[in-house]
Amino acid sequence: MALPRRPSARLAALLGAALAVAAPAARAADPPRSGVISRPKGFSTIRLVAPPGLFVFLGDVPVGTTDVLRQGLWLEDLPAGRYVLRVEKPGFEPKVVTVVVGEGDTKEVRVLALRPRPTPTPAPPETAASPAPTPPAASPAPVRAVVLERKPVPGGTLVTGIASSAVDALPLLEELKTECRCAPALESMTKRKDGLYEFRVKLPGT
Repeated sequence: MALPRRPSARLAALLGAALAVAAPAARAADPPRSGVISRPKGFSTIRLVAPPGLFVFLGDVPVGTTDVLRQGLWLEDLPAGRYVLRVEKPGFEPKVVTVVVGEGDTKEVRVLALRPRPTPTPAPPETAASPAPTPPAASPAPVRAVVLERKPVPGGTLVTGIASSAVDALPLLEELKTECRCAPALESMTKRKDGLYEFRVKLPGT
């Protein structure tokens, strides 16, 4: 019975070369064994631990609101560097925190509570200060009408006097009229700086 021939050395070398070329191709076609995608190197995370309902800003850019499930807020995929974190809520003072994170770091920031804004106290109504009593103006002594001088003049007598008012001078004129039994002529009636009225009356033919 004839035995099968062994492959020649040349044929064995060709088969080995073919397998060596096919092996890398087969390995390249294999699917990845792991489904985990690694994070890019150099990106960092800030974890804000805070009560829910707070508005969060990086600088002046709004980045989210804290909630109960996350127990705050996660800020991910941040380049390494220095950040200004601001937390706000209506009716409360804002909280500002400066955070520095390095490559791949996770930095935790805790904001337990915000301080309520002070309620402005209404200013008490201004009580109108009672004005100081104004001292009464110095008034001249009550003078009704007084004759100061009688001076003879051509055609009669010139009588000079003062009165508290122009009306108060009228009774004196009536007295002078009875005295001389004539019609006195009122030449002038002037109000002085002290408030009194100075008058001049001419009595004819006396």
